[in-house]
Amino acid sequence: MNMAENVSGAESPGAERETVLLVGASSGIGAEIIRRLAPDNPLILAHYNRSLANLEQLRQSLPGLEIAPIQADLAREDEVERFVATVRGEYPLPDKVVHLAAPKLEYIRFKDMRWDFFQRELDLQLRSLMAILQAFLPAMAQRKRGKVVVVLSSVTLNVPPGAMAHYVTAKYAQWGLVRALASEYSAKRLNINAVSPSMVETAFLEKLPDRMVEITAASSPFQRNATPHDVAAAVRFLLSTDADYLTGVNLPISGGSVF
Repeated sequence: MNMAENVSGAESPGAERETVLLVGASSGIGAEIIRRLAPDNPLILAHYNRSLANLEQLRQSLPGLEIAPIQADLAREDEVERFVATVRGEYPLPDKVVHLAAPKLEYIRFKDMRWDFFQRELDLQLRSLMAILQAFLPAMAQRKRGKVVVVLSSVTLNVPPGAMAHYVTAKYAQWGLVRALASEYSAKRLNINAVSPSMVETAFLEKLPDRMVEITAASSPFQRNATPHDVAAAVRFLLSTDADYLTGVNLPISGGSVF
């Protein structure tokens, strides 16, 4: 297979299987997205940083699905460049991109913030998203098909919480990029959307006090926090043909806590 031809937008004869690039695949939400996509039998390009074991377990539980793990620390610019080069050089052009990589959530009061807290959030979330989409959107646009879903957060809806200025800033920056690209690429028939879940009970919350997680669940109209299943179902919808006429959407997944 000539990978250079794939990335430039030309398709290999008889190629039918879709390629999904999942950034943050080893997370709880990432694993659930893979399970939801498994019946379609795509090639999953599964980004991870340290949790390769999670992907290996997933591959064992889904033996008919091809999952290609690709390691990168997205907080480092050289690692992002290497990651993009690996995807471009060794695999077909992604038909769909899902970006959900983010540092683990941590509450820090603004008076205790340092610039490097903001920089890490922006590097890992915004810079990696920009570099990955800049590498693949032009070829998607040439083919006039492709879908992107960015996992944001309910902090982008209504009044954001306190003690999270670094995280809130990065998520709003990502949402701004989603909106800008949805506008720029709509004439190319690309669907570029986002989902914004409220607190999701995964390892992402392990730096938060248990009591805080419990209070958030109790304050929800549904009396619970979101689950990876809730988020993955929405992502699957936005990647499907049922969402072909949607772009620039930020879908709340909040159980009615915010709209």
